[in-house]
Amino acid sequence: MIRNTVRALIIKDDHLLLIKKRRPNIGIYYALPGGAQEPNETLEEALIRECMEELGIEISINKFVCIREYISNNHEYSFIMKEVHSIEFIYECTVQSPTSKLKSVQADIGQVGSEWLPINKIKQTVFKSQDLVELYKFPGTTHEFFNEYFSDQSILPYTSKVF
Repeated sequence: MIRNTVRALIIKDDHLLLIKKRRPNIGIYYALPGGAQEPNETLEEALIRECMEELGIEISINKFVCIREYISNNHEYSFIMKEVHSIEFIYECTVQSPTSKLKSVQADIGQVGSEWLPINKIKQTVFKSQDLVELYKFPGTTHEFFNEYFSDQSILPYTSKVF
């Protein structure tokens, strides 16, 4: 089954808001907030709901960024998420109340928090050679997206690469 998912790019003061996760055999890693669309829910409603659940904040959706396809069997964490096939809709968003405290209402499995990471350090991580120690750990698909997004390249689907 193919499912729709939504992701939020929330940038404030040169920092990007990310979900912090921990999984056995992986450790700590970061991902964009968001999740699956529910029946009878628009993509925008799903994104607003997911950000409230994972971050405890209300967002405004500014603009659509891209559509990406995710097939778990093609990626490095396939042993965790077997047979997931989703179409990801990624939007740039802002926090409605910038002083809001981050606190998940309904955390995802493995979610241990959320953090505002400095974009310059994210860029250093994604543009470094694979041989260098990364400042932050991102799944390959997120790493690839950040590489394209922050270098103003065209954003390509990530269905065919095996990491």
